[in-house]
Amino acid sequence: MGRWHRRAKGQKGAAAVEFAVVLPLLVTLLFGIIEMGFVFNRWITVTHAAREGVRRMAVGDPEATAAAKARDSAVGLTPAPSCTGSTPSATTVQMQCTATYDLQLFIYTNNVTLRSTSRASTE
Repeated sequence: MGRWHRRAKGQKGAAAVEFAVVLPLLVTLLFGIIEMGFVFNRWITVTHAAREGVRRMAVGDPEATAAAKARDSAVGLTPAPSCTGSTPSATTVQMQCTATYDLQLFIYTNNVTLRSTSRASTE
């Protein structure tokens, strides 16, 4: 039979107290990681929209049409990102898309601006 260790009188319930202290920190960390995953997903969507818009401009679509197609390609973003196209040089086109995300983590709230710029050579 194994030997049983006796706990000191002041140690009863110490594990429960330690768990109660650490649990809120772990839950906050977990939800922070999940929220950052949502932010990253939306940033990838904004990047995809910029790439789609610049691809359209590179094949000859007007800036307004390409920007509309870029906004339409950002599926799931509400509100849709604002996209603007430009022509930095005679052989290069550029599309910049910007969106905001309302970051909410318990009592912490903040608007995060997600911005992506894409460039391509004209065909």
